[in-house]
Amino acid sequence: MALPSSGQLSLSDIANEQEIALSNVSLRSMSSTAGFTTPDSVSEFYDYAYKYYWDLSNDIKWDTATDKPLQSNTESFSASLWIRPQWAATDLNLIIFDLTPSGTTSTANRFFLQYDYGLNRFVARYRSNSTNFTRQWDLHNNNDATGTGTSSTNYWTSSNRGDTNSDGFVHLFLVYDASQSSPTDAFKLYWNATELRTTAASDSGTRSNMTLDELTFCGNDHNTAGSRIADYMFMYMWDDTTAIGEISTMYNSGSPISADDAGYTTNLIFGDRSSAVPSVNDSDDSGNYQFAAANGQSVVAL
Repeated sequence: MALPSSGQLSLSDIANEQEIALSNVSLRSMSSTAGFTTPDSVSEFYDYAYKYYWDLSNDIKWDTATDKPLQSNTESFSASLWIRPQWAATDLNLIIFDLTPSGTTSTANRFFLQYDYGLNRFVARYRSNSTNFTRQWDLHNNNDATGTGTSSTNYWTSSNRGDTNSDGFVHLFLVYDASQSSPTDAFKLYWNATELRTTAASDSGTRSNMTLDELTFCGNDHNTAGSRIADYMFMYMWDDTTAIGEISTMYNSGSPISADDAGYTTNLIFGDRSSAVPSVNDSDDSGNYQFAAANGQSVVAL
């Protein structure tokens, strides 16, 4: 929970936010941890939130969703996350997140957001009964939002992150409106609260009902071939569409914020603001999922 924006604030409050013991620490050491320069002042910590991120080179998984996302082909969905590319300029795609049925190796039913490196584009796909309902966006044809460059070879990498916040993270927000019959109307993707508007390709296949109760980040459910070296933080999902005002609130002018701090918890079905690697079967922030596997990955303080 972020510290308040006004009123009384103590060193103990700051220590609790940074999850450190108050003994043997000082305002200077806590300011240094927060990235503040001298002179030090408690008031610098108004609205402060200590941030952690997943340092990933493989996938992480949650499963056993009670309120399953996209329970029918008429249910909508939204997802918010911060990501910092750490991969080099080599041709390997990244499954940013993947919603799948548990206990199967089939790829016939899934919902995912992918970065296709070779085509330099995002792919959002509702895939049911091996039929695709998809919208794709080239990063280079949406350069006004991404800032990655106007050439198809201006790939999104650790050396070309595009427009980011001060820590090199990009805020991605995907909205899927199930009521829309066209994929260009159904899917909307936002980069730092700016919509990517130019569509590269689309598929308008029939959407069938699916049971999706497993969630994977930084790879797909079935193997690690879709994994990349990337940093993730503040991942959230809702079983509803999201308005631009709520997207802007979650973007928070480039400062990552939890759904709780943003006051956007209605219809929340997944949340992760881990300050340490959860234990297996630990609940996510929404209480809807259980942690399944870290695959050797770690959580790091920003």
